[in-house]
This record gives sequence, structure tokens and C-alpha cells, in this order.
Amino acid sequence: MSDLPPPGTGPFRPSHTSADPLSETWGEWVDSRESRFSTEFPAVGPATTVDDRLDGRCRPLYESEVDLARMRHAARRLALATPVTAGAFDALANYTFGPGFTLQVLETGAGRRARDWAARVLEQFIDDIDLAGVIDRELHLRSREDGEAFLHLKLRPHGRLGLRFLEPEQVTEPADPRPLEDWLQIGGEFVSSWSFGVHTRADDPTEPLGYHVVHDTQGRDWSYLPATEVEHIRRNVPRNAKRGVSDLLAIQGDLEREARLRRNTAEGAALQAAIAWILQPSSRDSLVGGLPAAEMPRTVISPHATGTRYEPVKRYPPGTILRPSAGLEYKPGPLGAERMPHFLQVMQALLRSIGLRWNMPEYLISGDASNANYASTLVAEAPFVKAREADQQFYRRHVQSLLWKALQLAWHAGLEQPPHRDWPQLLRGLELRVELPAVASRDPLALAQTQALQLSAGWLSKRTAAAQAGFDYDLEQRHLAHERAGPEGESESSTAGREASPPAAPAIATEQAMPAGGGAPAAQVANTHRPGTG
Repeated sequence: MSDLPPPGTGPFRPSHTSADPLSETWGEWVDSRESRFSTEFPAVGPATTVDDRLDGRCRPLYESEVDLARMRHAARRLALATPVTAGAFDALANYTFGPGFTLQVLETGAGRRARDWAARVLEQFIDDIDLAGVIDRELHLRSREDGEAFLHLKLRPHGRLGLRFLEPEQVTEPADPRPLEDWLQIGGEFVSSWSFGVHTRADDPTEPLGYHVVHDTQGRDWSYLPATEVEHIRRNVPRNAKRGVSDLLAIQGDLEREARLRRNTAEGAALQAAIAWILQPSSRDSLVGGLPAAEMPRTVISPHATGTRYEPVKRYPPGTILRPSAGLEYKPGPLGAERMPHFLQVMQALLRSIGLRWNMPEYLISGDASNANYASTLVAEAPFVKAREADQQFYRRHVQSLLWKALQLAWHAGLEQPPHRDWPQLLRGLELRVELPAVASRDPLALAQTQALQLSAGWLSKRTAAAQAGFDYDLEQRHLAHERAGPEGESESSTAGREASPPAAPAIATEQAMPAGGGAPAAQVANTHRPGTG
């Protein structure tokens, strides 16, 4: 790809070439060689080779950090400048994370003291960084927009865990890795690979050992962060690729065309709406002197990449009355009444094509609910629901991994007096269970009947059943206790109970895991907390 001109708006589209650009009638610029760099219909090229996926590369998407930077620029421009992309990302986050996740700390052999320690550490960590409801939505946005997200765990003053996002541009390959390898004392153990700033063994790009992070443009201020302190989320690439790519890469062309079509159609319609009527002289009438001076177009100079050009411009304020000059006749433009529906149909077709990227129903991507059946799009068998459930599993694994790394960092730092001296033993004796809200809509009666059968069979706990139904188990238990206490107990303590109780389902619950033989848990201790509320 060394003979290709530098891309501009897309990963393989040139920003400037020696070829003369052609001007469209609607003011857009078309490069005569653009088809050679199209990501939708690439030109015939050489066959795939073994080097395409070696050392973390992912040809034909990218083979260098420059390719990644250009793709990120194009994706960020579309994400920030087009309402379709912004609305799609918000909708995906709403159905994937909803109001936030809940966490259960289960004891599977480490003991109650270890379980309570893990719950305290994670409760404080989630509350300090607003992980549920804030950070989770940002990592979702970053991973879809840039194709990846880097979350760096660190120790804060006064014995607290902190978290920050690393920008993808900061993770870069060192200019000379040999001094860094000598400092890490790994020069003789194995051959290292530092491509794309991700440190791995040269023969295994799937297991990161650390990350080389720079803090200035010159690279003089840098850090080496071990993989135990960084959670790296990658999307849309195979496992051997070291870096991810944006969700928008596959639909970049459709997003740009939809944005142009919407803009031009809206501008043309607004211009037509400003004209009240047109005075057209009869064939025997004539206007001496041609077009009046007030209706003469004004010439402006417009700068462009190839220089400057002169454009005739005429402003039509609302209520304008046009009077064609002698010999001229009014003809409707491309946005005439008979052509307008075709533009809208093309726009709807583009939006449906864009929605296919995320299995979105048409009403969700276009806002047109005229032919939508809301109930059928959110049933368990719908493609959109299946896609979001897959997304939930993807992000659930990364959130769990982040929380385990936070626990490991707290254990090494001795925060909150960890109960075990052996981290592998603690790791085996605890389970972190991250729960996300259901995507599919449920029938409350069917859910209640199913839960009744599961409770009677001993397969389901009352706390889990309450969470599935959308209730706060501890809050409802307090309300039931007040009701059983009678009118006096209710009147004296109900107000205080409501003020002290959390407003939503518990974010962290600690309990002993269910025995292998089934039945109810042997012991259960609740520790409720709502992240982000302090």
C-alpha cells in the first residue's frame, strides 16, 4: 500500500490527489480515482498472504498505526456530526446496559470473611468511579466509535482504587524496545512483539503482557503498564488482531450519503418554502432591461482544496416573490413535488441498510414507526434482541475481568486488610456475577408462573426472583415487616425506612453460593448499594 495516496475521510480514500476533481451540480466534489480506494467495492488486488494476520496486523483493514489513526478520525467525524450515528449509539447503550449493571459476590470456598472483603472493595470502587451508569456507557461508546477502549486501573491516595481511560493514540509502539526489554529483564526469555503498542510474545499476539503508553507527542514521557492493570476491549476484529476497528467502518459510505441526502433535501425544501409565488409574464409581455438589480445573483469567492472558485449566490428570505425576466420560464428543480418522494424513499433505504449493521428494526434507526410492530421487535426470538444479548455477554465478560483486576490490585496493595495471603486461593474461592437488564419484554403473568414453579422446586432464590421482577428484595422485606407490625409500627417507622432505603435494586449482594445438590443457599448476607449515588 506504499504507492497509494494518503487517505482522508475514510480508511482507503485519498484526501488529495493529482487528478482533477469533478464538481457535482449539488456542490459536492468527486475524485475521479475514488473508486480505486472504495471500501465497499475494492478493486481486484493480490491474494491473501501469511503476513496479513501476523504480528497483530489485520489486513486489509489495517497494517500500521497510521491506518488505525485515519479510521478513527473518519469514525469520530461521523459519530459526532451525524444524528443517525449518535442516536444509534445511544439506543444500543440503552438496550445493552440500561440503567446499569448489578453485581453479586458469591463465596465458593474462600469463606465469608473473604467474600465480605471483596464486596467492600468493589462497592467502594464502583461508587468512586461511577462504574455503573456512567463509565459503562462511556466504554460502550468508545468501543463502538473507536473499535476499542483502554481502561487503566491505578491506586489513588488514601487507599482507594481509581480508573482512567487511555486514548488509543497513546498506546503506540516504542521507537527502541531494547532498553525497555532490559528494564523488564525479559530479553533472554522469549522474543517480544511491540507492534501497535501491545506487548506480547512474538509467537502469540492473543495474550497481552503489557502496554507501552506515551503521554506527549514526542514520546519522551512514557509508561509501561502491565496487562493486570489494563482492560483492553476490542471489537470487529479476529482474535489475532491486536487492535479493534469501529462499528462504522462497514457503513461509512451509507452514513455519508444519507447525511448528504438529508442535508441537501432539507436545504432545497427550505428554499422552496421561502418562495411565496412566482410572477410569470405572458408571452406578449416583456421586462425591459432584463432581471431587476434586486434579483441579480451576488458573486462570492469560495475557498476549496484546489484553490478558489467564484459562485453565484442568491438569498431568498421568507415571502420572496420571484419575477422571471423576459424570455425565461420557471421550471421546478430536482426537488420538485413530483420528485421529492423518491429522495425520501432513497433515504429510508439507506437508513435500513445502516440499521442492518446492528440488526435494528426500522423504527429505531429512522424514527418512522408507521410500519413498525413494537411488540414483535422485542420478543426473545427477534434478531435485535439476540444481537443485544450477545453484546451483553461480550461486555459482561469485560466488566467481570475489570473487577477481578481491581480486586487483584487491591489485594497486592493490602487495601481493606485482605484475608488471604494466597491470591490464587482467593481467586478460586470467589465468584463475581454481573447481571444486566433483560432486553426482551416479558409477560408479567408468565414470569410469575414460571418463578412460582422454580421457587417450589428449589431452583430459584427469592432474591433472584425479586430482581427478575424488577423489585428491590431488601426494600420489600422492610415494607412487609412494617405492615406486619401493624398501623402503629407503620406510622412510626415507614417514613424513616423509605428515606434510608436505596431507590433501586441492589448493585452488590454478597451471598454463599448454592450447594451442588441444589436447594436454597446455606447462608445469605445482603450488602446493598447503588453505584453513582455516593
